[in-house]
Amino acid sequence: MPLYVVHQVVAALNARKKSLNGAKVLVLGLAYKADVDDDRESPSYVLMTLLQERGAEVSYYDPTCR
Repeated sequence: MPLYVVHQVVAALNARKKSLNGAKVLVLGLAYKADVDDDRESPSYVLMTLLQERGAEVSYYDPTCR
């Protein structure tokens, strides 16, 4: 699923004539289920890595995670 999300982000940016390379991306929420403060094994980390490999500047925010 993370690769699918990357493709959707790229498509959305391309539709606005922008590139993922150099884009600032904020990932909201790291836990894999609602009301779970455990972010281990979360696909969000894979997603952030894929975005960074494509040149995005990635930040994240999740008030429920450590």
